[in-house]
Amino acid sequence: MSTDALTCLAFSPDGQKIASGTARSGVTITDILSKNKHQLEMLADTHTHITAVAWSPDGEKIISALPDHSIHCWNATLRQPVGPPFGGHKDLILTAGFLPDSSHAISLSRDGKLLVWDTGSRVITQQVTVSSGAQTIFVAALSMDSSLLVTSDTKEGVAWEIPKCVRMAEITLPDIPLLQATIIPSSRPRVVLAFGDRSFWVWDVNTGKHDDARFEGLDEDDIPFAMAASPDGKLLALEIDGDVRSRVGYLQHEMHPSICIFAGQQVFCSLECALRFEGWLF
Repeated sequence: MSTDALTCLAFSPDGQKIASGTARSGVTITDILSKNKHQLEMLADTHTHITAVAWSPDGEKIISALPDHSIHCWNATLRQPVGPPFGGHKDLILTAGFLPDSSHAISLSRDGKLLVWDTGSRVITQQVTVSSGAQTIFVAALSMDSSLLVTSDTKEGVAWEIPKCVRMAEITLPDIPLLQATIIPSSRPRVVLAFGDRSFWVWDVNTGKHDDARFEGLDEDDIPFAMAASPDGKLLALEIDGDVRSRVGYLQHEMHPSICIFAGQQVFCSLECALRFEGWLF
């Protein structure tokens, strides 16, 4: 794995930018078309390893979670921190997002604590637990509007209606490590699950069924370490640990005609077209 691999990804609400968290250098904002990159201004005493990143629905704010269980809020335009960090969690933060009004954030830690909090005052307005004390959450994902949460331990994945925290559906996982999950924005919730053998499931939360998919063009050692779906649900971003510079892969599933492949600090984007995929690198 790269010493500064991407650890988490989030599309902007307009789908034109991607915020990427890294293992060592904080958060970078990349314009997909122009390839321009901008770094968030990390404080000198701030850890730069990012465990979760999210964009507010109005596009004005970005939040990033750190290993010290804190969450920092940023002005997305000025790329500067806004206010003190939020410190309500006591375990590693796995995923974070915003409620539709953009004034409240939601975050989930590995111990199952789900917190809703005011991004201005940092006051917690809701706190629930979405797993029992005997279960540890290893993978989690929030939809872009934070209306759906997906969590998993080693045996099953669970879809939760947010903010009510009601279980909507469950799916039994195979005996293969689940590495990443992302939720495709749609009126019909679907979840992409990425496993350690490079296989993918596309899980329909309403029916409980899943389709098998495979990401073509990846070597045995190419493992997805971060994943995000675009707001229109047509683009999937992946950070791949491995050398994928010489090829552009695509997910063989009719609902996902185009895809981005992240390789370290570089990204390959394939354009949507019939059978031929053209790529650009930045």
